[in-house]
Amino acid sequence: MSVEELNPDLPEAVIEDATLGQREAVERLVSHFMPRVFGLCLRMTRHRHLAEEASQESFVRILRALPKLRKRDRIRSWILTIAANTSRELLRKRNRVTELDFDLPAPIEEIDEATAAQQKALDWAISNLKTDDRALFLLHTIEGVKLKDLAEDRKTTIMAVKSKIHRIRSKVRVSALAQLKQSGTE
Repeated sequence: MSVEELNPDLPEAVIEDATLGQREAVERLVSHFMPRVFGLCLRMTRHRHLAEEASQESFVRILRALPKLRKRDRIRSWILTIAANTSRELLRKRNRVTELDFDLPAPIEEIDEATAAQQKALDWAISNLKTDDRALFLLHTIEGVKLKDLAEDRKTTIMAVKSKIHRIRSKVRVSALAQLKQSGTE
């Protein structure tokens, strides 16, 4: 599978030119991936200003490491993994509580109270995961990074990652249900 198939709006030539430091290609690469990177950083840090800082630092790291990227077909998961790692490091440095300092965007379509309560409980459960677990959960479950890529990045087996994600999902489920029960919207 080629880079064009994975990133239909980002030809391989753009990645190659960005690797060489060509300004227009770098800008195109950053603008292509910025929404996903910022969204992941925001879900990781739960603070808009930290997400902005993490996104900027992520792209600095991405652009420095881009010439070393061998598997161009993995560029999306590679970039998102760097963003997750950068967010984790920033949180460790700041040693911050992960409370929301912003309002979540309103849903595009109207949802009933029960669904809104479930979403709030799910968000709460995810935000209360350990930072490393939250990164793994978000990368796989929300961003769709493949188990194979996560295992390779963590230098472990696919089964170990799969098992870890299963445990994290169970923990999220139990926490979300407990939150719903506590709020009386079960």
